[in-house]
Amino acid sequence: MQLPLEGQPLHTRSLLIELSNAPEGLRVWGQVLDLRKASFVPMVDELQTAGVIHDMSLDLAVDPATRAIRSLEVGQRRVAVEASAKTDGQSCRDVQPRLQELVGHAVDAGFPALLQQTFGGPRGCSHLLTLLHLMASSLPPALDFEASQEGRRVGELIFRRSVYVDGHEPAEGRLHLSVQLMDFHSAPLDSVEDRLGILARQHEARVLADVDLSNLEVLELAAIERDRSAATLGQAAWRNEGAKVTGLVGRPVMPGFGKEVRRQLGAAPGSRQLVDALTQVAPGFVQCTPALTDRMIQQMARARGEGGGAQGGSPIPEFMTRGGGMNACYMWREDSPLLATRPISRG
Repeated sequence: MQLPLEGQPLHTRSLLIELSNAPEGLRVWGQVLDLRKASFVPMVDELQTAGVIHDMSLDLAVDPATRAIRSLEVGQRRVAVEASAKTDGQSCRDVQPRLQELVGHAVDAGFPALLQQTFGGPRGCSHLLTLLHLMASSLPPALDFEASQEGRRVGELIFRRSVYVDGHEPAEGRLHLSVQLMDFHSAPLDSVEDRLGILARQHEARVLADVDLSNLEVLELAAIERDRSAATLGQAAWRNEGAKVTGLVGRPVMPGFGKEVRRQLGAAPGSRQLVDALTQVAPGFVQCTPALTDRMIQQMARARGEGGGAQGGSPIPEFMTRGGGMNACYMWREDSPLLATRPISRG
């Protein structure tokens, strides 16, 4: 069973999480990478063109008994906004120290609320926040399953989660968003007899959303899932989960889509991976909209030709024309230099 995507490729977001057995406990490593495949966005002092927009990582040492974070390192190889005269020397990296407030806290049921309080909105980086929330939902069940395993070698990979969000434009005014989530839990190497035996279990969830860009409404939503182990690789079948997501059709992709997903499905038995996949739809949408800059310019030009005003009477939602959502993160806070109107320096 496949999820058919159509149209111009716009953007791919990759989210990776790896849990491994470290010499002094557990190591949790995660990465968020955004690859824009079309168009450009005018920033305060440059054109942010197609290519790698974000490449960020988190490296956590976690106590296996208490699940508390012992240390946290941040990597931001590529960020959207670098420090310059136009940004008053500010950049996306300025928020890194705030993450140290998470050290000492356990990754448990209360961790997501702590994340929002510590690093949400204008206090932090929305991309690292997305990665941290994914870590928070991945780690507890992975560790619960790991408790039944014995004989890990130091350095062994225990668990990996891969999430890929792809955006395509099938037609003007429409956006296809697909999410592919894959969880892999490995068996201890000393217990396996062949390479396929390393796979203790795999869970996959796939989602396809068709979004109307004129009103941001989710027109259609498809979802499928599959569970496998080394013993069932050839027999495990996909399950159609369309009935579970029917209540999300007709909802706006933002704001509030993730909250609505958790309200409708958060307590449903066996829906953890599907919920985690669905909550990537809205962040994925935000990443895809800059790749539609060309289309927005064309729409506004047509509207001006038909007697529109300065904005061309365009039906494009206002936040999609700004380059970022107000207070979505530190660099898009209300008093950010990115929102100030200044002429470009001529040197």
